[in-house]
Amino acid sequence: MRSAGVRGVVGLWLLLCLATTASGQGLIDRYLDARLRVKAEQVQRRFGLRARPLPPVWIDSDTPWIGARHPRPDTTTAETTPPPIRITSWRLYKKLERRAFEIRFEQTQWAFLGSNTLTPLDTTRTPELRARLEAHFGPPTRTLAELEDLASLPREAFIEFEYWFVLNDSIPLVLVDVNGPFERGLVVASDHRYRDVLFDLRETFLGEMMRSGRYGPFVDYYYHYDTKTWFRTGFDGVAFFLERISRPELFLGRPRLRGHVP
Repeated sequence: MRSAGVRGVVGLWLLLCLATTASGQGLIDRYLDARLRVKAEQVQRRFGLRARPLPPVWIDSDTPWIGARHPRPDTTTAETTPPPIRITSWRLYKKLERRAFEIRFEQTQWAFLGSNTLTPLDTTRTPELRARLEAHFGPPTRTLAELEDLASLPREAFIEFEYWFVLNDSIPLVLVDVNGPFERGLVVASDHRYRDVLFDLRETFLGEMMRSGRYGPFVDYYYHYDTKTWFRTGFDGVAFFLERISRPELFLGRPRLRGHVP
């Protein structure tokens, strides 16, 4: 009896160790996923209504009797997927045009796309993406310098930059950094009507930017909420930099790149 009890205790201990090890393996991945969700929710709150839930996806079973009992439902009357998007024009809303964008898309229900694949857009570090965006589109629509009442803002509100576009004269597309200079990829948001083609929309619109390899000089402020630390981050035309600084005077506006004339 004693031997059986000891074996039971040892077995329980091993299970706990294995469970702890397994849970620790995905800690970083879970953190990054949570960060993306937080950023998406922040964009969602800023631009209005909640995104409509996605419809259920039918998964075919490999077991014959399950397939016979539960056949695929008839989808002839279901909502059809819109055809592939061809981008014929784009417009970036500038810093002083933010209110016009917010009014125009006030009733929009937003769908979101995070960095969930192994495409270059999802695996490239965000500072490099920011430099590419600068080269192709110019300065962003909104940066941390335009945020107001910082003391009352939640952690997820501290962005580095946001680009607000309208494609084909009607499709909103918002690009937001995930965690300033410390992360990879971007959060992308658009009208929920384009959620099924949002990945293709992003790849089509930003594909040329990724293929060209052009970088534009830039500098931004970023606030790391967890460590209460301020940074200047950017690209000076030769190298990327990240400098720890004291709290900047944000009423003076966006930072300027030393020795660079915009």
